[in-house]
Amino acid sequence: MESGQIFFAGAPLPHTLFKDRYLIISKIGAGGFGSVYKAIDTQDSDRLVAIKEVSLQGLHPQVMLEATNTFQREVSLLSLLDHTNLPHLYAYFQDPERWYLVMDFIEGETLEEYQSNLPSKRLQLSETLDIGLQLCTVLEYLHTQHPPIIFRDLKPANIMRTSTGKLYLIDFGIARYFKHGQVKDTIALGSPGYAAPEQYGKAQTTPQADIYSLGAVLHQLLTARDPSETPFRFLPLRPKSAQSASDPGSLTTSMVDVLIDKLETLITSMLAMDISSRPLDIAPVRHELHAISVLWSDICKGYWRPKLGYSHTAHKA
Repeated sequence: MESGQIFFAGAPLPHTLFKDRYLIISKIGAGGFGSVYKAIDTQDSDRLVAIKEVSLQGLHPQVMLEATNTFQREVSLLSLLDHTNLPHLYAYFQDPERWYLVMDFIEGETLEEYQSNLPSKRLQLSETLDIGLQLCTVLEYLHTQHPPIIFRDLKPANIMRTSTGKLYLIDFGIARYFKHGQVKDTIALGSPGYAAPEQYGKAQTTPQADIYSLGAVLHQLLTARDPSETPFRFLPLRPKSAQSASDPGSLTTSMVDVLIDKLETLITSMLAMDISSRPLDIAPVRHELHAISVLWSDICKGYWRPKLGYSHTAHKA
């Protein structure tokens, strides 16, 4: 991996060759500290890449330190990781006022964008279960590193989805290694609504913080309720009156009730305020989601689908 060189150049411009290697196609995004560009690596089989720029121009010294730490944290983590649901880091370099990461270009949209474009704003149960299983797989990979890596900012905006439904975790800016013996995190970081209570400086974040965030994501996908609007408050997946409403007493409906109850119990445990009440690690979460997915597949053979979430009227109430 190309790394660490200092060079002098302006910001990337469309249709120019950046660093004598990367043909810039367009700017595809902008964030708090810089921009992201789509480019072609002319020295590696014309591979499509994303170039993430961190600009230090005009920043207050404290903010500059924060941006630098964010960049270095992302480099140190991604350079060691190799997983199908993570972007590959190919190179990183800097000039006096900017830092750059060269990574896989992921063709798609964030899970946040995908959900917002759905007519009902809610995902089908089968798709949500698949998303949950993919996220469990990559979180389990991170959590079983030595030492464990805690992502700390799992939310739909930090999950890329391709047209085939494959997911990628993006933005490792606040991820960190778990430090045995440390009482709490140095600073409180995370996104309101998705961040576990301990991420507010009350304790050190553990893999169970990512389990909480995954629970918040799954709840949002199924109910279309944004957890950032009411942090730490999650309604049931469906109104109690909706239970068995389709065909009371039928075997299929009873199976659906069992399935939704199992899913409700799992997500509620993941969202427990008390760390000790959450699953100890991501493996039992993955196992339970798989069991629910198998049950749902069997139920689908009966062509019955439960209605999750709330009606517009109930949502307003």
